[in-house]
Amino acid sequence: MMGLNKMNKNEPPIRVLHVVTAMNMAGTEVMLMNLHRCINRDIIQFDYAVCSEEKCAFDDEILALGGKIYHYPKYKIINHFKYVKWWNNFFREHKNYRIIHGHVGSTAAIYLGLAKKYGYYAIAHSHNTYGNFNIRMFVYWLFSYRTRYIADYFFGCSEDALVSRFGRKILSNSCHQILPNAIDVSKFQFDENKRMKIRTELGISKNEFVIGTIGRLTIQKNPEKILSIIKNLYKRKINFKLLWIGAGELKTMIINEINRSNLNANIILIESRDDIPDLLSAMDIFIFPSKWEGLGVAAIEAQVAGLPIICSTVVPKEVRLADDCYFLPLNDDNSWENLIIKLSNRKKINRSTLNRMKASGYNVLITAQKMTDFYLNKYKKISAI
Repeated sequence: MMGLNKMNKNEPPIRVLHVVTAMNMAGTEVMLMNLHRCINRDIIQFDYAVCSEEKCAFDDEILALGGKIYHYPKYKIINHFKYVKWWNNFFREHKNYRIIHGHVGSTAAIYLGLAKKYGYYAIAHSHNTYGNFNIRMFVYWLFSYRTRYIADYFFGCSEDALVSRFGRKILSNSCHQILPNAIDVSKFQFDENKRMKIRTELGISKNEFVIGTIGRLTIQKNPEKILSIIKNLYKRKINFKLLWIGAGELKTMIINEINRSNLNANIILIESRDDIPDLLSAMDIFIFPSKWEGLGVAAIEAQVAGLPIICSTVVPKEVRLADDCYFLPLNDDNSWENLIIKLSNRKKINRSTLNRMKASGYNVLITAQKMTDFYLNKYKKISAI
């Protein structure tokens, strides 16, 4: 049997199956890829079960890193038996797996329950809070509720995310852990050359004040609030640009509102890209007015890039890494605009954060070692049974 930090070179790596929706550039998936790149893949190897039928952004990289991708059917209630059958067949045919790490909460009670039937160690991971409790959220809660009695271990990207999904009693359960969404802190350091390169590419002058935000164009990320702030800054004749990175179902509505409000010259709306660190270097301040958040990895990345950041008060306080992280209520437009203007008038700040961030809980190198030890420890225990 291997020790916790090494294994016999002739033994294959322990394969951990992560259950996700699609390996595209969203918070959970980015976090997994950060870990996958940094974890010792001679010891631990990640594979993924996805319900997306289309090729995803990270698929090629996953395969290059030695990972495998399996496609399970998307759950639609009416295909319940087909869904259960697929997982039963999978667990029968892939007995080399011993650990399953579930990131899809809606059906976790189903696939984790089946996994335990076949002797898997079942992990449930919460990456978000429930937000506004509407009928959709109620159905999600109803389906996922039993997970708290099924999983062997529980992760949350913040305490809020953990409690929201698994209940407050989870905090007294020893089988839980807060696992911040770690990033490669060296990759997100401010770079003056990249700043000028991006500004030149996007037609932003050297000294122009740039407000930035990153996130899917969905209700959760509160694009209406972003537009409201920008409209009011425009009315106050503030000289600025908004660099808005994201894609999603509200894109058409946002574009129509930008056109209707004559804000085309002030807002640069671009799709998600793989050069996020460069885009952060081009910004001067970051706004994050989410309606609900499990944590908010974009807010972490912005602070690592040395940006002052303004978050809504619903964003978990664990996101705060620096003194320049502020929390404001969503129902007070004036406070957002006044703070943005105040920060825009400051003298140039030092945006180097590397030494401080290397020691933080958001450094993926630290988290990768932590997760290696965790998986090895659990594998050792279940293999001894």
